[in-house]
Formats: sequence, structure tokens, C-alpha cells
Amino acid sequence: MSPFFCLIRDRAPFVLTSDMAYVINGGERPTSRFQLFVDLCCQAYNLIRKNSGLFLNLLSLMMSSGLPVLTGSQDLKYVFDALQPHNTDAEATIFFTRLIESSLGSIATKFNFFIHNLAQLRFSGLPANDEPILSFSPKTYTMKQDGRIVHASIFSFQKRYNPDKHYTYVVRIMREGQNEAQFVFRTFDEFQELHNKLTIVFPLWKLPGFPNKMVLGRTHIKEVAAKRKLELNSYVHNLMRSSTEVAQCDLIYTFFHPIARDEKTEGLDTTPNLPEPLLSPTSGRVEGEVKLSISYRNSTLFIMVMHIRDLVSEDGTDPNPYVKTYLLPDPLKTSKRKTKISRKTRNPTFNEMLVYSNYSKETLSLRELQLSVLSAESLRENYFLGGITLKLKDFDLSKETVKWYKLTVVPYF
Repeated sequence: MSPFFCLIRDRAPFVLTSDMAYVINGGERPTSRFQLFVDLCCQAYNLIRKNSGLFLNLLSLMMSSGLPVLTGSQDLKYVFDALQPHNTDAEATIFFTRLIESSLGSIATKFNFFIHNLAQLRFSGLPANDEPILSFSPKTYTMKQDGRIVHASIFSFQKRYNPDKHYTYVVRIMREGQNEAQFVFRTFDEFQELHNKLTIVFPLWKLPGFPNKMVLGRTHIKEVAAKRKLELNSYVHNLMRSSTEVAQCDLIYTFFHPIARDEKTEGLDTTPNLPEPLLSPTSGRVEGEVKLSISYRNSTLFIMVMHIRDLVSEDGTDPNPYVKTYLLPDPLKTSKRKTKISRKTRNPTFNEMLVYSNYSKETLSLRELQLSVLSAESLRENYFLGGITLKLKDFDLSKETVKWYKLTVVPYF
């Protein structure tokens, strides 16, 4: 059934769960595929809106059919309000994007899926009684048995052949009351298994995003392993900082408990690694893209910030991006506009409108749009992720321009 019709009875605008988003993204992290999903949803919504009159007439003819969802004029008004027939396509896109966000964050929908998951636990791969809870571990272990983990990190990675070439990640673990570190060897798929089972056991908890398994080209190469080492290190770091219920659960302690293969540490240099250098912005380097819709009507310039993809942060972790714009020259900085902050993502979707009123076309032809993408940090100053400068004289303001623009790492001061 169309999401538009689901608006009539469901507690959420429509059913869109984190499990569905996981399938769309191919993992926990937001990707450009979810952005395409949002764009297609908004395009479909605008196509339906263009035929609002037809839908409302058909529904009015069905009023006498006895359908419980069509019992009076209030039902028609609800559909009318949902279709937003008097809004522009851009305004409707923003409206529907907020509905997608509301549906994805709906507590009622999460609770329904929580009950469903409880009913399905015995069929989900999570065993009962004394059976192993992870496929590669012979039994279940607890924090009380092994001692509390005070630190865990991805120490290095090693190439293996068993029987096919793959990479194994060396996890360094420090436990309370122990002076020497433990080292365990886990594959990317084993990390994936841990994360998948955590999402089943803790469907209502906010778990850290897991690295995307989908990789273009060859998967088992050193460059991919090095990238995944950073991503897995960030995942483990955030996982161990999660709520006590998550960080101290049996799944995690079973995952980090040494097994037979972990005793073979020959060739492993256990001297402390030097800290990896932070990525420093290089002038002119391209880091991601931003999708904008630029339009003009009634002496007003409309800048819709739609999506950003493939951002790169200083330390390799997922940033908290937001967009800031100015119309230059602007010595007093009165033209500053900002979007909301997206949390922990390299591929944020905004679909927010930044509005500049009372500007003639002649005035705008002398202005430049400066756009900066920054990451909001709670304990330090926000840092610059990329930006662009667009000369408005190059745009045909009589029509809407929708386009992806490359971001370059040239900080604006």
C-alpha cells in the first residue's frame, strides 16, 4: 500500500524501520543509496500531489462504500492536508523528508518490531539455554567470569589463507586488574555477526554504526583492510562507551574472550603502535559532494540543501555535519544561514530550505553563495569539512537548478 494511504490509520506516517534502512544502506551507516531512496519517495509524492484532485474525487465517490477509513468529511480533509496541494514541489519535498525522519524514529514502530523480535529470537540465530551465542565461540562468557574490559582497540591486521585469502583484525584488550594486554583475532564477518545479534537483543538501544560491508572492486586487499581497521576501531571504541546494558552484555564478553586460534600469536609485534597521524586538510583537495536546489521567485532566493555524500573527517570517524551559507560580500555577516546538525554520518540528508528575501535579480548577480560544511563537536571547536563558492550570475534564476557540486577543502575565514 502506498505510504500516502498509510497516513490515514498508522501511528507513524508509514512503516519505515531501522531494519529497512539497514537493507537500503547495505549496513548501519547512511549511504548515498538512502539518499536516492529519499529522492525517489519525494518524487513519487510530488507526482501524487499533481493529481490531488483526482485522488480526492475518487475517495469522495467511495464514501458510501462502507470502508472504515472513509466515514466522513474529516477523512477527506486528512488526505487533503497530507497531500499539501498548495505547496510547491520543494516545500512538499521538505515536508515528506520530515515524514520519513519521523517514521524512521517512531517509538511505536520500534516497539512493534521489538515484540516481533522477541517472538522470533529462537529462530534468529540467537540460541537458548547453554548453546553458544556466537558461531565461532564454543560457549558463553560473562564479565563476571573474565573481568571488566577497560579498553579495547584494533591493534593491527594480518593476511591469512584459510583456505582463501582474507584479513584478520588483531584486537588488543585490557582488563581491570591485569597489567598485560590480551590479543584476539577476529574477522570482519565475525564483527558483523556480533553487531547483527546486538541489534536483535537491543532493538530500542542506539548502537554505533557498523562499517559498510559493500566495497566496490576487490574486497580482500590491503587498502580495504587498512580502511576497515580504522572503521572497526571507531566501532569498538563507541561500542565500549555505550550504555552499561550493552557494553557489559554476554555477547560482547563472549566476542572478546580468547579462543583456541587466539593462542597463536607468532609474528605479532606487541610493541605499542605509534598514533596514526590525523588527516590534515590539503588546499584544493576534493572531499565529498553536496546536492543543492537553487531557485528564485517573488524577490526571494531559495537554497535547498538536499544531500551530502562521501565526507571525510580529520580523524577518520563519522562527523556531525551541518551546512552554513553566506551571500558575499557580507562584511556584517547578516546573511548567515544554517541547517540542522546530522549526527554521526558521512552521507547526511537535509532537505532544508535556506531563504534570502528581498533580493532583486540584479543584486544577486553581484553576489556569491559561499557554502561551508562543518562538523559540530561538543568538546572542541567545530571543524571544517569542505565548501564551495558559487557565482549567482552564472545561474538562470528563472528556473530551478538541481545539481551535485564537489566540495573542496579550502577553509573560509
